[in-house]
Amino acid sequence: MQFRPDGTLLEYAIGRGDAPEERPAGRWSADGRLTNGRIVTATPDRLEIRWEE
Repeated sequence: MQFRPDGTLLEYAIGRGDAPEERPAGRWSADGRLTNGRIVTATPDRLEIRWEE
């Protein structure tokens, strides 16, 4: 998963030949909101997200 400075969110899924493939996954904001979830905890070595359906 990649959080870009412009507020877009990318997901890396398994593509052809098992190579990672970028897919748009939504948007994020500095207050911890994601298109389909919320950031619960963020530390230098761990990111915990609560996904909503």
